[in-house]
Amino acid sequence: MAATITHREFKLLLKPEKFQTRKSLTELSELLGKAAAAAGVKYTPFDAIDSQMRIVQFYDTADETLRKNDLIFRIRQVRDGGWPDESWEVTFKCRASELEKAENFDSSSMFPQQKMKFKEEILRGDTLGSSKEIFSNNCIVESPELDVTLPFSKLSDAFPHIKTLALKTDEPLNIVNNAKIFEIQANLGTLEFGHHTTATATLAVWARPVPDKFVPLVAEFGWSYHPAHEEKGKADGLADEFFKAVQLPLKDWLTTGSTKTALIYGDQGN
Repeated sequence: MAATITHREFKLLLKPEKFQTRKSLTELSELLGKAAAAAGVKYTPFDAIDSQMRIVQFYDTADETLRKNDLIFRIRQVRDGGWPDESWEVTFKCRASELEKAENFDSSSMFPQQKMKFKEEILRGDTLGSSKEIFSNNCIVESPELDVTLPFSKLSDAFPHIKTLALKTDEPLNIVNNAKIFEIQANLGTLEFGHHTTATATLAVWARPVPDKFVPLVAEFGWSYHPAHEEKGKADGLADEFFKAVQLPLKDWLTTGSTKTALIYGDQGN
């Protein structure tokens, strides 16, 4: 089933040690402002930087059946002012480096209320100032319950396209590496690329839920916007070039790897 890109999402992984206190948000925002001005991008920082906390968990089988098939199953809950939300946000996605594979994967669910997103994710390439693309076909639903362990067969009943992949569904799904993550997300300001293309610059810090300590694991800086459904225009080109240019002043902040999910699976030796 072919899909149309609904979001262009730019992501840079940053060193966790750079984000020990709230002051780091101001430092990053100031650096972003200078980089934007040099690149001809309008950046408007927010007067007050508000943050939101979420609990994040990934699920897979013991032998990582989902991961091996470019599938991701994530559960996330907002903690607004410290209070847990009434439900969990459940995301099932196919993320692949090949456009055709992600595009043709049907991630839709059996739930009547669902949100579909097809993302072009722009990540840092192998060298400083470069980029590469991956694609993710997402289905997002709300669930009032969270089971610590659940059968793979239940997931395939909820997302029927799994059954076409001839995977073993008799194994349980568990939290990947038993990693329960606190995610603190802050909105830094807006980036304007022209042609009615405005994005919110965000920073998401993942930390371990360790009592009496703040132990950041990784940070992700980025922005996203809804693309115009036409050939890549001036706004997309400016966003692409700015993503490459901003890596240079951020070179001492950048860390290895491309996605936070890879860190949870231990792809980066963590």
